[in-house]
Amino acid sequence: MMNKTNLNKCVACAALLLLAVPLSAAEYFIAPGGSNGGSGAIGSPWGTFDYAIDQIGPGDTLFVRGGVYDLDERIRIQDAGTENSPIRIWAYQDETPVLDFDSMTVDWGGSSGRGIQVDEDADWVHLRGLTIQNARDNGVWGGSDHSIYERLTTRWNGDSGMQLSGPASHNLILNGDSYENYDPSKNGENADGFAIKFDELGPGNVVRGARAWGNSDDGWDMWESVVGGVLVEDSWSFSNGRILPGFYEKELLEDNDLTPGSFNGDGNGFKLGQDSGAHVLNRVVVWDNEERGIDVNGNGFGVIVANSTVFDSKRNWQFDEESFETTNQHILVNNVSYAGSSSDNFDSGVDSFSNTWDGGVSASAADFLSLDDTIARGPRQADGSLPYSDFLRLAPGSDLIDAGVNLPTIGLGYSLPFSGAAPDLGAYESGVYGDYNSDGVVDAADFTVWRDGLGGAYTAADYDVWVEHFGRTSATPPPSGTQSVPEPTALLLAVMAAFARSRRTYR
Repeated sequence: MMNKTNLNKCVACAALLLLAVPLSAAEYFIAPGGSNGGSGAIGSPWGTFDYAIDQIGPGDTLFVRGGVYDLDERIRIQDAGTENSPIRIWAYQDETPVLDFDSMTVDWGGSSGRGIQVDEDADWVHLRGLTIQNARDNGVWGGSDHSIYERLTTRWNGDSGMQLSGPASHNLILNGDSYENYDPSKNGENADGFAIKFDELGPGNVVRGARAWGNSDDGWDMWESVVGGVLVEDSWSFSNGRILPGFYEKELLEDNDLTPGSFNGDGNGFKLGQDSGAHVLNRVVVWDNEERGIDVNGNGFGVIVANSTVFDSKRNWQFDEESFETTNQHILVNNVSYAGSSSDNFDSGVDSFSNTWDGGVSASAADFLSLDDTIARGPRQADGSLPYSDFLRLAPGSDLIDAGVNLPTIGLGYSLPFSGAAPDLGAYESGVYGDYNSDGVVDAADFTVWRDGLGGAYTAADYDVWVEHFGRTSATPPPSGTQSVPEPTALLLAVMAAFARSRRTYR
């Protein structure tokens, strides 16, 4: 029989368990033509974002139905979710909701002209699958912590498409596109694809799988983000710093504030300063920018650029200043520079080695499977990952294969997957076991290829098996006789059979 002491202990444990379990979560819907008098159910969606956001709380999901939303003022998210119960605002299934702020009448460049604003106190928010366009300032501005900005498209906005500022920390930008943003009030000076900047920016912000192109200023700008170094991985930046047909021309004609010769965009792929933090770029691909591919831009805090490829910019690499922190110098390792119009520029104090300009090998057209970027500029894959093509991938027999160094051996404290005797130079490693789409990374996209090669439906638990066996931080050499086509081992098949009873399709 349970005594009073044990009963009290059980009650206390139950109370703790209740605190750990999210309160009831609900799903609501908003749609063009919906009504705020509705219930928010899929058959009775709400009609305005302000109303809908006021109705949801931690753990809730607001599904945004496809179609165009004609909006004349910013969407402001002020309430926070929690770690176990984030607030989610997601596109519904595979639909494409377009949030169009062309009806805004506020001045260009002010905070009230932002498309979506996630306030500083609105932590644990997850935005997914939305297109935000024609805002008069940032398409999306985030100042909170622990938020996720996934598969967002920000285009044709009047400042940077996607910006993290304020004390924002520990946020993830995942698989986003930001393009053709232009600020007419500054003649193109400030509109970047992704801006993660300003002094109070917090630590732990990460970007993965993103593309920035056609922006009037830079693809990425980390201006004065002193406190929080930013990690950017597996991302692309191209064709920034030009006046492009379409949106730019329309705004120039309507506002009549840009005369020939007064365009102020910098045209860099990545701009890493001024007075900025210890940023890390891994496996980025940069090409066809008007000025510089990657520019340190006065950053004195010791940045790292590893296993990245820069191609066909006016100047591919500009590292003309060393770090003023003698124990934390800029590090450039395992990188490729090819076909820049001007010579690269490196200060003698930069710690640069095992690159195409100082590692005993140089790049030529013969090193690459293709120099055609048509597919890279095209639609993403169905799972949101970057389009796959042969563009800038190493050709068999290239002397850039196995020409790098393993990052832990130089004290970086982390590694990137590689196969063979040593890492390849550039953004794409050839022959990583488990990397079935050959992008140099073992991730969910590889699981999709592996799964689809076998046929049938697999579960989220199956993906956990994939991560356990293949999603490691360094490459695992294949066992003798392993085939290059997707083929699970008998062990994996046995584990999958155990999951079969509770199967649901992995998406």
